[in-house]
Amino acid sequence: MYKDNHIKFQEIERKFCQSANMFSEFKQASKEEDMYEHWDIKMSLKVDVKAMKKIHRQDKSANENIHYVELKNVNGKKGWLYGDADYFAFETEDYFVMVSKVKLQEFIANKCKNKELCSYPQLYKLYSRDGRQDMVTLVKTIDLIYISDKIIDKNGK
Repeated sequence: MYKDNHIKFQEIERKFCQSANMFSEFKQASKEEDMYEHWDIKMSLKVDVKAMKKIHRQDKSANENIHYVELKNVNGKKGWLYGDADYFAFETEDYFVMVSKVKLQEFIANKCKNKELCSYPQLYKLYSRDGRQDMVTLVKTIDLIYISDKIIDKNGK
């Protein structure tokens, strides 16, 4: 099952890379770019691509309206929200919603400030699976769109 999911997620990441041709390797601005466009260095960003997922195992399909955010991983260490990515690209049916790590961290800190725990995944409540040390919450995609920096069309439109 892990191998199948890994291959599926790699395909979603490839689709993101094809759609998001805005990312390139390190480039120093030309004199004209520096003077007229007002930037010095253009570089690749670290993006963690988040595929659509089912909310509950028994769900028939993935849900584009809600995404998981991992605060702690299964070992109780920092989750992907506190990793090295600069941005997260949340997949929907037609788009990738680009959210900066800092904005998402601030948003989650505000929405989950009461640190309310729950026994099954719920919006903006902290959930940990039995026998695991993880900590996740569910976030509405519409909220991610609201704090996003960019929306990327999967079809390059």
